[in-house]
Amino acid sequence: MIIRESVFRDLLRLFVWYPLRWLIAIMPVSGGIALLRMMGDVHYAAARGGKKNLRENLGRMFPALNAQEANRIVREHFRNHYVDRLLIFIFPRFGLQEVERLMEMDGLEHLDKALKRGKGVVLVHAHFGPVHLPLVVLARLGYRMKQIGLPSDEGLSWIGRNVAFKLRLHYEAKIPAEIIMADGFLRSAFRWLHDNGVIMITGDGSGTERRVGRHEVFSFFGQKVMFPLGPAILAEKTGATILPMFILPGERKQYRIVIGRPLTSDGKGEEGIKAVTGQFIERMQHHVSLFPGWMHFLDRFSVGKMIEPEKAE
Repeated sequence: MIIRESVFRDLLRLFVWYPLRWLIAIMPVSGGIALLRMMGDVHYAAARGGKKNLRENLGRMFPALNAQEANRIVREHFRNHYVDRLLIFIFPRFGLQEVERLMEMDGLEHLDKALKRGKGVVLVHAHFGPVHLPLVVLARLGYRMKQIGLPSDEGLSWIGRNVAFKLRLHYEAKIPAEIIMADGFLRSAFRWLHDNGVIMITGDGSGTERRVGRHEVFSFFGQKVMFPLGPAILAEKTGATILPMFILPGERKQYRIVIGRPLTSDGKGEEGIKAVTGQFIERMQHHVSLFPGWMHFLDRFSVGKMIEPEKAE
C-alpha cells in the first residue's frame, strides 16, 4: 500500500510502535492478529480517496465486479496491510504451537522432494497476504531458510526512518532466517543454495519503486506489467529447484501455505527463464483472482505505477 507522509502518519507510527506494540506483545497471538485486522477496518472507515483508487484498479482487473463486492475487497486490502506490516510484533512468539494451531500446510512434499536433489530450493512468492509469515513458519518447522529482500527507508519522514524503520529492522533480526539484500552481492545466496538451503524471493518485484535486476513485460490481468526474471535466473545458475509458494486464507485454520510443483521449461537460457517466470505469473494471477484484497500492489495497479504505459510508435 502506498503511504503518504504527513504529521498524522508520524503520530500513528508513534502510537503503533509504542503502546500498541507493547499491548500486542502481551495478547494471545490470535487476539493480536484480530486487533491488526481491526486497525484495517478503522483505516477503511476513515479513508476517502484511497478507496476510490482501489476500486478503479479493481475495475481494470475485474470489469464485471459490482460495487458491493469491490467494497468488500477494498476493506480486506486495508486489513491485510496492517496484518502484513505489523505481524512482525508477533513473530518472536510464533513457535511450533502457533504453527500447529493457526497454519495449514499444502505441498511440503514438493519442498522435501526438491531438497533430496541436494541443489537447494528457490521458493518464489508474491507480495500477497502476510508475506513474511511463510519464512517464519518454515524456519520453525526446521527448514534452513534465507530470504532475498530489500528493506528500505527511502521516502520516509524523520520519525519513519529513525523510529519505525529502525525498530522494524530490530524485529526482522529476530526472524529465524537471514535476509540477504537484493541490491548487494548475492554470493551468500549462491553458497546457501550450493549447501542445499532454501531461499525465499519475491517474483513480482522488490516491494519498492526500485527495479532490481532484469525485468520483462508480461500480461497480468490483461495489462502489460513488468516482472523480474531474477528468481528464474537464480535457479538456472545454481541448478536449484524453483517452487511457487503462496500464503492464502485457511480453510480450517487461519492461514494456509501452498507450495506448488516445480516450475520447469523445455527451453534453455532466455527462453527457459521467461517461460518459468510466466508460469509463476499465471499461478499468481490465479490466487489474486480468488483473493484480490490480499494483493499488496492493488493500489499501484494503474498506468505508470505497475502497468506499463503504451509506447508511441
